[in-house]
Amino acid sequence: MAIGLALFSLAGCGEKLQITATPVKGVETIQYQDAQLDVYCETGICQFDLGANQDIDLQVNMHYTQAKPFEKIEGVSVTGKMGSSVKMLGNNAFQVSLEGKAPPATLQIVDYYRN
Repeated sequence: MAIGLALFSLAGCGEKLQITATPVKGVETIQYQDAQLDVYCETGICQFDLGANQDIDLQVNMHYTQAKPFEKIEGVSVTGKMGSSVKMLGNNAFQVSLEGKAPPATLQIVDYYRN
């Protein structure tokens, strides 16, 4: 099911920060809090579009379910402007640097131990 998700938070000089995350394939839920996205993907392989109206470093945490995080991200593939700005933070998390007002990038994430 592909539904758009627009998320707001206060930022700097008056303009609100807007993060957009749109499931493309295999994503059940996306939640945002404190410059972090929690993405839930029961199969271990998923795609979603990600963009922002301002520059931001965003941490993405990958989960199968609320009780089970990804065990070891095998790969993060990015199509779009932020392709060189992915930094792994652990077995189930990575950081992306979003360029403000750029077209959304498509991310594909694969867990090594996927179902």
